[in-house]
Amino acid sequence: MNQVIRLFRGILPVVALSVLLLANISAQAQRESITFTQINVPGSASTELDGINNRGEIAGYFVDQSGKQHGVIDQNGVFTQLDFPGATGTKTVGINDLGDLVGVFTDSSGVQHGLFREAGRFTQLDFPGATATQALGINDERQIVGSFTDASGHIHSFLESLGVFTQFDFPGGTNTISYGINDYGEIAGSFVDATGIQHAFRKQGGTFTEINPPGSVASVVFGLNLLGNLVGSFTDAAGNGHGFFDQAGSFLRVDFPGAASTDANGVNALGFFVGDFFDASGVEHGYIAVR
Repeated sequence: MNQVIRLFRGILPVVALSVLLLANISAQAQRESITFTQINVPGSASTELDGINNRGEIAGYFVDQSGKQHGVIDQNGVFTQLDFPGATGTKTVGINDLGDLVGVFTDSSGVQHGLFREAGRFTQLDFPGATATQALGINDERQIVGSFTDASGHIHSFLESLGVFTQFDFPGGTNTISYGINDYGEIAGSFVDATGIQHAFRKQGGTFTEINPPGSVASVVFGLNLLGNLVGSFTDAAGNGHGFFDQAGSFLRVDFPGAASTDANGVNALGFFVGDFFDASGVEHGYIAVR
């Protein structure tokens, strides 16, 4: 999702490849092995893969040939299309080990609302008084994080727990967006600093930590797991987009072979992560990878 430049995304054809990738993100370059498999929703014009749980179920969304967005869940290679009732577009982006999903849908007036899907039933989520809401991450306690836009057009993060919404913002920052929450209640996302630069962050209790992958000029965390591993994206000084995998402060750069840009979006506790990449023609594809 190179969200350093956008909020979400999508994919296309079906291929599978494995490669060894040179990770050169730390000061001491070292070789790491990542096996990639490309995944595309059959018949789609584009696909994005955003979340993966410990059962291997993958949440994302795709764009059909008419240009409409649909949510999707991939269960062992079986794709199920998901559409919020009456929506003009649906994105499912977060999934927990119970199979619950969160995401975003757009209504007939063009307004974005959060969504929660449990046992096949959709529920609309709106931060009180917001003009737009996005539900982006969920844990097994069914705590939900995301972002909302207030009446002044400012973007803030929220935590929803047991029906209670709580706003929070990175200290001194603006446009705080939370994309993931694990079962320990750790939250990760991005914010914009006073100079207009986007940075990734992790929130542990009331403590915020800014995260800047080596060589990055802008960054975002899209997912985290129970082990505290983070995945996300960053932009380098040349304007190129890369994914990253952060294990206890040790960063591995993630680049799908031959891609123009790559994002790492969701990670489970078994070492599998999902994301998307853009090919040389500007077409987006999804992937699952293991290191």
